[in-house]
Amino acid sequence: LSRKLFLASLVLFVDPEFGSSKLERLVVAAVVSALYLAALALARPFKRSDDLHLACIANLLLTCCFVLGTAVQICEGTYEDLCYTLVGFHDARGASQFVVALTAAMLVLSVLVVLFKTFSAVRAPTIRLASTGLPPNLELPSEVHFHGFISHAWATGQDQTHTIVRQLQRLLPGVRIWLDVDNLDDVGKLEESVADAMTFLVFLSAGYFKSFNCRRELYTALGSNRPFIPIHEADVDKGGASIAALKAECRENCVETAPPAYPSYSGPDEMLARVFEEAAPIVWVRVNAFQLESLKAVALRMLLHSPYYASRLAELDAGLMVPRQPGPCAFSGPVTILACRDNEGFFRLVEEVKTAAGEGRDSTASAGAVAIRDAEEALEGASAAPLSGHVVFL
Repeated sequence: LSRKLFLASLVLFVDPEFGSSKLERLVVAAVVSALYLAALALARPFKRSDDLHLACIANLLLTCCFVLGTAVQICEGTYEDLCYTLVGFHDARGASQFVVALTAAMLVLSVLVVLFKTFSAVRAPTIRLASTGLPPNLELPSEVHFHGFISHAWATGQDQTHTIVRQLQRLLPGVRIWLDVDNLDDVGKLEESVADAMTFLVFLSAGYFKSFNCRRELYTALGSNRPFIPIHEADVDKGGASIAALKAECRENCVETAPPAYPSYSGPDEMLARVFEEAAPIVWVRVNAFQLESLKAVALRMLLHSPYYASRLAELDAGLMVPRQPGPCAFSGPVTILACRDNEGFFRLVEEVKTAAGEGRDSTASAGAVAIRDAEEALEGASAAPLSGHVVFL
């Protein structure tokens, strides 16, 4: 507001009597605009990056207009050949035409930049708030510089954590996650790095709790009271382990007495409570749309601990979404699901499927179109009713 007020009115008080025929006002206005552009670039006062880019482009155009105005002012002077000597044009008309053409070119270039940014955003969709459709605010607490510190065992979690960080950086432009290959300069400063992050991401894979450095990071996260975001690698073939095995590993290894980073550590039960019970571990799934769901879950938990959303939790109630992500599906016709009595947990799963059947988009299917029958009775029973629709056996 102060800049607009100065350029629109206060600049007229610069040499009020003869300022309209001199360069002083244009020079002052150009300097003020250039300083404001530098302040925008350094302070980055806008929450959304596209707002910042638009403000910088607009201020750059304004600065160029003032600079080009000096050329027109010189050519309108009464000194003979001054226009040609300093600017390169024979008269003010030629200088004005040049200024108009150059201004038009800058406007076209600015429009092309905006279109390119828009096209890039469409081609590379990012995580947005489901409630507003806008990108989430990534404000950090003033005392830290990273949104998250990701802790992992090198032998069984290195590739997965690199994928998680790179994908989050793609889906959440501007997010800062501490990753060893990017940020580790001195292994002796691990504790400082953990304390410099807003959240603590724990990648749970086989051997994680056996690693001395991983335990250093865990104790530091406990001591600095960082929110834990556990991510579970469940695929044994990819270095994973069951939750039960990981808990046993934790009980066996997290037994240090008064570790330097957390002298009041009370034992494995405290570690188990923070890692496994404070929040359910997010299962890491690496296949297509399922990977996206894992990443969205990680991003949502980070945002829940953001200072910006501390008083705006309602904005996160609807969760996160990515444009053009696969939506809910539904059956296209009646379905009969045959239940095996010995299949533990089957009925709970089928009830979830039945509930979700009516939520699919562009489908007339409903929960009533899903029938659940005992497999043995349906296949071997003498008086069993005939099977109808699509039949699924689990």
